[in-house]
Amino acid sequence: MSDFVENLKRDPLSFVEAHYNEGFTLRGEERDAIQLAGLRKRFAELRSALPALAKLADDQGIDAINTIDDAAPLLFPHTVYKSYPLSFIEKCQFDKLTKWLSRLTTVDVSGVDTTGIQTIDEWIARVEESTDINLIHTFGTTGKLSFLPRTKTQTRLSARLNAHTIRDFNGYNSGPDVLARHPPLISPSYRHGASAIIRGMNRMAIDYAGGYDNALFLYPDAYFSADVISLAGRLRAAEARGEAGKVSLAPALLARRDEFAARESNRAQDMDRFFEQAANRFGGKDVYLFAVWPILFEWAEEGLKRGMKGIFGPNSVLSSGGGSKGKVLPPDFKETIFEFLGFRRHYEMFGMSELMTNAPRCEHNRFHFSPVLVPYVLDPVTGQPLPRHGHQTGRLALMDLLPDSYWGGLVSGDEVTMGGFDDTCPCGRTGPYIEANVRRFSEAQGGDDKINCAGAPEAHDKAMEFLVGRI
Repeated sequence: MSDFVENLKRDPLSFVEAHYNEGFTLRGEERDAIQLAGLRKRFAELRSALPALAKLADDQGIDAINTIDDAAPLLFPHTVYKSYPLSFIEKCQFDKLTKWLSRLTTVDVSGVDTTGIQTIDEWIARVEESTDINLIHTFGTTGKLSFLPRTKTQTRLSARLNAHTIRDFNGYNSGPDVLARHPPLISPSYRHGASAIIRGMNRMAIDYAGGYDNALFLYPDAYFSADVISLAGRLRAAEARGEAGKVSLAPALLARRDEFAARESNRAQDMDRFFEQAANRFGGKDVYLFAVWPILFEWAEEGLKRGMKGIFGPNSVLSSGGGSKGKVLPPDFKETIFEFLGFRRHYEMFGMSELMTNAPRCEHNRFHFSPVLVPYVLDPVTGQPLPRHGHQTGRLALMDLLPDSYWGGLVSGDEVTMGGFDDTCPCGRTGPYIEANVRRFSEAQGGDDKINCAGAPEAHDKAMEFLVGRI
């Protein structure tokens, strides 16, 4: 086998500095060897270090991983990262929340002093100040956020791997090396916050743009508050239950909510200012731009109305993802965007906050998984892994082999169709891919999504209960 394969078998993290495109030239047996070795390595390293994983493995009777499918019963439901009681936050019991977190990471969080913490934002900041963790939060529709214990090193490596995706996805050195060129970074988002996107954009401002002086954010001074996001979800959930008036709000949280609401009400004017600054500061230059399609289309429409087109350099790069965010866009929306931007090179990614790497979309409308992501398609009823051949439709599950301080295996909320196990995409890339028609299971089931994991269901229930037991 090649040095590329042997290096990945020894350490999945070697992929960060490898030629990214080589991951899509592997034969099936090479990919399987890399992934089986990676699964064994992570299981051996983390089983005794992560109590929740140890509990799950013990209850499933799993002592060793001999095939790729052997790891399927050890994949956590994605809800594991919000398995704490909401009362921990409502009652400001951040000592208990920290103890819950300690069971999901090998990083020592025992030195985090939670005295006096009243908000989620304060807790996130205290964890960051006291440990190597850059906590990442997601968006909870019920107000219960997921908290992922990614380390500062992992945040940096994730941004670096994204840069190599841009450089190599269409062939080694086929794209710009943003780490070497330091293009201006433009992001219509918040400068401060702990969501995956904001964490990533801040790292990219340093590594891609060369520093914040060469970056532009929509809100350069404001903080995207986890407390406000949590509160909004709790209020929506209470309203749905007819209990909107029963949610008690602390004065400090009310003030933060009102500040956020005022900022959002001025979003149209803020976007105008942001786009004007982007054109004035970086017009004609090759830039790195990160934004979702609806925001880009809104920007392009307004700009074209003002006679603005081709505002950035032809060698600029756009990264996007997340679909249309529920908004209906016209069939030619990308043409409108590219006419305004002045360049066409873009990378659309399928990703999750829980993953250190994304799956880029090829010209045949398929998202391709790198060899350090072990994909599974689970039967949505039984949770059992479907055969790793042909085309399979079911629930997406993944094992991210890159993180070495938390368990990277999770069962998602996405329904997908996967191929590539034993055929090659027309784009020429080998390995598993998913079609672009990804949808949430909750959409298909009227808002409810009962996750069935592989293996004994009660073992997963016990593992989740263990996370908060005796706290």
